[in-house]
Amino acid sequence: MKSALVAILSAAALLATGSVALLATGSPAAASDLRVYTSVPGSYRVQPTSTNGTPVFHDLGARITVPAGTTKYLSSKLIVSAATVVTETSHLVYCRLPGATALTDRLVSGQNVLAGTTTTILTRGMITAPASGDLTCSLEAIFIDHSATSGAQSIRVEASTYVEDVFGVLPASAQTYQPARTRVDSGYYAAPVTFTAPAGVTSIQAIGDVNVTTCYGTKPEALCVGGRLTGGFAYVGTQLVVHQLNQDGSVCNTTTNGALAGVTVSNTVHHFKINTWHTAVPVLASCSSRTFSASTRVTANAGAESIVVEANHQSLTALFVP
Repeated sequence: MKSALVAILSAAALLATGSVALLATGSPAAASDLRVYTSVPGSYRVQPTSTNGTPVFHDLGARITVPAGTTKYLSSKLIVSAATVVTETSHLVYCRLPGATALTDRLVSGQNVLAGTTTTILTRGMITAPASGDLTCSLEAIFIDHSATSGAQSIRVEASTYVEDVFGVLPASAQTYQPARTRVDSGYYAAPVTFTAPAGVTSIQAIGDVNVTTCYGTKPEALCVGGRLTGGFAYVGTQLVVHQLNQDGSVCNTTTNGALAGVTVSNTVHHFKINTWHTAVPVLASCSSRTFSASTRVTANAGAESIVVEANHQSLTALFVP
């Protein structure tokens, strides 16, 4: 059965699967001036397991504005500690128009936080405000007991939790969300995106983030049926791959963020966000076009469980000019 955390995040993430923005204004801004820390750190009540169909959203008191018709790269770290039980934790950056309750855009991560540990969840991506108005993006969270323990439970939000406008208004960017939840038994390329670097630009940046879920149990969710379900953990490899293309679509040059890197995701953690990035992808004049394609290579080791790459705003790839 699909977990409550995935169900909540999936319901919260149903928007179009791609966006492109080209803007003529904006210049880099000092990140230290644009980082907004939570104004309400401290202990939060963890919802009982039985209430996971009606999640409680906690406003963590940090906001950033994206002006109408512009795109910004927002990055947020939710840092939690002192959970008394394994806690399903949703890390959300929710963006709304003035006076609206409906969401216009969002960034989403989810993870089961282990009891008594300090955990940092990084959620980030491009947010584009419509021409009709500014977007106010707020940092929010959901905390639900994953262990069905009786009695009051809690988790602590650290004062170092923040949301950040990394560069100010971006002059050019492209971003694609993973279009569908996909089981990975061996290898997969998630959320492919294309982007054409503007004239005069000699370098671009890239990010590629995936939220993954382990496949396990005697009654697995339908998508995991047919995959590897035993072992107690998944071993997940990721690598951000960026190709500069020729005019005929062939690959002229490939840039990666390094070798394939592996991480173990236990069945207790179950959901896990993996972040990759590259801050200096060259734009080569020797290639016959300035068009790039990028995606996150994701692998599931054959000696461990299969995984699911989560869709929509949980997994994305972006190329941009800062």
